[in-house]
Parts: sequence; structure tokens; C-alpha cells
Amino acid sequence: MQNPMNVLAIIPARGGSKGIPRKNLRLLNGNPLIKYTIESALQSKYVTRTIVSTENKQIMRISKSLGAEVIQRPKILANDNSPLEPVIHHVLDHLKRKENYAPELIILLQPTSPLRNANHIDESIVQFKQKKLDSILSVSESKALVWKKQSSHIVPITYEPQNRQNRQNINDKLLENGAIYITKYDLFKKNNCRISGKIGYYKMPSEMSYEIDKQYELELVEKIIGADTPKLDDVFSVRGKNVVLTGASGLLGSHYARTLLERGANMALIDHYPHISNSLKKEFQSTNNVEVYKCDLSKPNEIINTFKKIKKKFGRIDTLINNAAYVSSKTFHIKNFKNYEMHPFQQWKNAFKVNVDAVHICCQESLKSMKNQKDGGSIINISSNYGLVSPTFDTYKDEKLWTPPGYAVTKSAILNLTRYIAHLYGRHNIRCNTFTLSGVATKNLSKKFQKRYGDLNAFGRMAKLEDYTGPIVFLCSDASRYMTGANLIVDGGWTSR
Repeated sequence: MQNPMNVLAIIPARGGSKGIPRKNLRLLNGNPLIKYTIESALQSKYVTRTIVSTENKQIMRISKSLGAEVIQRPKILANDNSPLEPVIHHVLDHLKRKENYAPELIILLQPTSPLRNANHIDESIVQFKQKKLDSILSVSESKALVWKKQSSHIVPITYEPQNRQNRQNINDKLLENGAIYITKYDLFKKNNCRISGKIGYYKMPSEMSYEIDKQYELELVEKIIGADTPKLDDVFSVRGKNVVLTGASGLLGSHYARTLLERGANMALIDHYPHISNSLKKEFQSTNNVEVYKCDLSKPNEIINTFKKIKKKFGRIDTLINNAAYVSSKTFHIKNFKNYEMHPFQQWKNAFKVNVDAVHICCQESLKSMKNQKDGGSIINISSNYGLVSPTFDTYKDEKLWTPPGYAVTKSAILNLTRYIAHLYGRHNIRCNTFTLSGVATKNLSKKFQKRYGDLNAFGRMAKLEDYTGPIVFLCSDASRYMTGANLIVDGGWTSR
């Protein structure tokens, strides 16, 4: 999202409740009900401050232990008939008086919507910004036929009984689900209402829109959460992450792109020859935010201008994958380059421009964004087994390809760049790791070469593209959140000898 805003989440959580006694403290799948809302606010990419308003000391302790701030609410604002607008005013007035603090946006998050998560919050904020709204509220769709009481009988509100339609032909109605309310600070102060001005809506799935007020609703939601408890897959999720990938049209790059797009990532695909990336965009643009950027990585100004466009389009960068490498027929397919003393200096320089200089600039541009993000980010630098050990030159005997010196040297340089960034930016919650891999079997490689190459590792074969699917997802996801400065080697055991 462009132009980050000062966003205050207010969670109103009093100790009492009419329908369910001490509702906000009731255990839901082993956790206090309020925990789900506090965690969703703290995990949001855009919420800059999370405050719980309560008069209850136990709720205060739980909220602080989870990482939220607490403002003690006067008991006069904590009874069964207390509306929420005075509670919001109390929080805002307290912050203005004590800290001279005023947010740009206010988000009201009620603890009674435990299935609302950080993604819902972030998507509603982005929608609010993109549509230039004054307020937005969360809704679910319904085909319900609604009636109202009128004296001793009832009358229809949403349809005419004489023209009753089949369910599939009934227009969906929008039901306010109570999960999210967003409005501008100035408008709230002026109108004394959680929604006013130009009001938009953020649609949530009906199955995520339960609002707990009765005991049976608590039990129903507990079954839903309990059924989803073993969520190991969530740790490896890349859904909604903004990923920048260089070399996106190459053999490995296009595989990484497809892998992450299939799992719900948004992607900025960079390549000098972006034809394959354009095909991926066409395939995934209906479900993912995916953009293609043609860029010559040997030209620093082009890289910087490309990142400006990416930041304007995506707003934030969650992950950078430095995958591009300098590849030329002049480097891999000229036999007399087997004599190192004959290797042209210009080819050496070209390798450094793309494999080191461009990586350096891409890291710099990404770090500028990641430093300003509460949850930091992840940088993945792609290296090679030839960055760790010398090539076995006999592998290339009688072949029409070669491994140039610039490739091996630059891939080795990547390792210490990774360590440097990891230790300099770890305190900003930014991790930087190297992903080292070995060659992939393709139909362009002779069977003799594939056998020679494969015999150098434990499995006796070259890699397949799918061998690198799991590792790239791991490094992009929160599963690797405590891993930085490391070199993840996936080479079939080549370098383990």
C-alpha cells in the first residue's frame, strides 16, 4: 500500500456481558476470546498501534502479555447499555491529552469476531485507501428473506411474496458482521460515529463472519477453530506476500514464480526478456496481483527505476529473491574459454554487473522498504554449488558448454553479502539467507553430461525443478523466520563430501 498511514486499532473489551458471562475471557479452543482479536491486530502489516479499552484487571493483564497497550476504561462506560462511540472518544481523548497523539485512521475491532484475521484487516485497509473512502465496514452476503413485525402481523422487507424467486436468482444482500470498522480520525471527531461520509464495504466469507453473542455461537466457533488447529501449513503460507523475483523468465525463475503464485503470493517479475513472465501474468492475474517489469540488470538506473514502480504498485516488499544470473552464449558455449588465461575481461565484468552489482542494488532498494515495515522482510540470494567448491572440469569434457570463472567467483561473493546484510538488519526483523543449489536436468543437456554431473552427488542424478519447490517456499514463508545469515544447501549432497 502506497503512503503508509498512522493506523490505530481500538479493541473494546469490558469484563461483563449479558449473553455470556465474562465473554471476553471465555476460553475458545484453550485461549481467551480476546486473544484472537489482539493477535490479528498485532499481526497486521498496516496497524501501527493496538490499544485495548477495558475496566477489567484480568483483561488488562492478558492484553499486556500479548503485546497490546491498555487504557483503563471508566466503569460508567462499561455497563450493558454503554454504546461504543463514547468508548472510542475516551481512548482518543486520553491519547491526545497524555501524548498529543492522533492517528489518521481508527479501526474498531470487536473481540466477538474471533475468525477475523490479520489478512482481513490488511485487505480492508488497502481497499479503504484504493477506493478513497471515508469509512469502511466488513460485511457478509446473504440471500435471506427478511420480514418485520407490524402490529399483530408481519410484512416482507426484502422481497414480494407474489414474485418469489428461486434462491439462486435472489440478489445477495450485504449484512454488517461487526468484525471491522474503519474511519478517518477527523470524521469520527466531527460526526461522533464509527462510520460516516463516503462509506464502502469489505466482503468477508459467511463462514468467517460469526459474531459471538450466545453460548451456542461460542461452541460453534470453537468447533471451527478446533478443526483447524493443526495448522502446520499456515507456517509455510506465502498467501498475500509481495515477492520481487529477478530472472523471472528463466528456467528456475519461472518455476519459483509459478510455485509462489499457485500458493497465493503477489509477485513483481523482473527479467530482461519477460515473455515467459507475461504468460504467467496472463494465467494468474485473475487471482493474484502480478506485474511484469522489463529491466536490464546490468544498468543500475534501470534497476532503481523498476523498484520505484514496484513500490508504487505494491506499496511494500515482503520478499526479494535475487535469482538472475549473467548467461550468454559467449560464456557457456565457447570451447576455448576452457583456458582461463584466454577469458575476456569484458565477460568477467559482465558477470559481476548482474551477479553481484545488481544483487547489491536490489538489496538496497528492498531494504529501504523493509526497514519501515513492522514485520521486516526476507531476502533470498541464490548461489550455486560452484560458489562453494570448484567445478569438476572433466564433467565438461567433449561438451559444447563450459562453466566460466566469473560465474563461480560471483556466486561465492553472494555468501558473504548475505551474512553482512543478515547481521546489519536483523534488529529490523529482516532476514537474509543464501539458497545454494546445483544444476537441473534439461533436454538440452546430453545424457553423458547428465550422468557425469549426477555421479558427483549422493543421489546419482541431476536435480529436477520440483526438488527446489519446498526450499523456496520455506525461505519465503514464516517457517524460516528465525533463520538468517544461513546458507541453505540443496545440491543432492554434492558439497557434503
